[in-house]
Amino acid sequence: MPAVLYDFDGLLIDSETAGLLSWQRVYAEFGHELDLAHWLSETEAGRGPCMPTERLAELVGKPVDWEAVERRRIVWRDELLVARPGAEDHLAEARRLGFDLAIVSNAPDWWIRQRLDSAGIAPELFEVIICKTEGIARKPAPDAYLAALRELECAAGDALAFEDSPVGIRAARAARIRCVAVPNMVTAHFDLSAADVTLPSLAARPLAEVAGALLTAGCPGVRERSPDGR
Repeated sequence: MPAVLYDFDGLLIDSETAGLLSWQRVYAEFGHELDLAHWLSETEAGRGPCMPTERLAELVGKPVDWEAVERRRIVWRDELLVARPGAEDHLAEARRLGFDLAIVSNAPDWWIRQRLDSAGIAPELFEVIICKTEGIARKPAPDAYLAALRELECAAGDALAFEDSPVGIRAARAARIRCVAVPNMVTAHFDLSAADVTLPSLAARPLAEVAGALLTAGCPGVRERSPDGR
């Protein structure tokens, strides 16, 4: 069965934008400006989440209660942690069309499930969730995508990946999966040209149209599912 494989952070949930804005607010609280170039370089390299506390400590130059700072930052971040525009409709369309769905992420399982719950997205929508775990190399290695294909029993030519960053795009393409880039406010700064298609949002084009153009099997067409979505 054809499948749609979704990255998580920055693609379904706008965590990269939330992280950046919350850290910019922390820096502003201390009268400084976040080094955006450093932040972007860390994100582009896939070393996130970026935690530029040491850089701020050097600027402040005096003792700071960093635990209290982090508590405030998390509150600010969580206020911004929402599903990206079009994400819920995109998932619903994929289910209506009969695709199997997977999340393929470098994030830990607890984070993915916590954030899905807070965004009102049921984990049961996904046949497979591949996350940060021992034995699976992080993106840009293709391991996580290859694991998803194995669990779904799906050929690479029948799968479509949605990613927001160069690291994720490289991972999908290394697994020989067609990839659609959907950049967020942060990753829009990066070169995403390795993707087969780049869209400004998940709502920009119908999934049926994109899949029909990119997948070997085209679009599978609507098939009935049981009440639990499977």
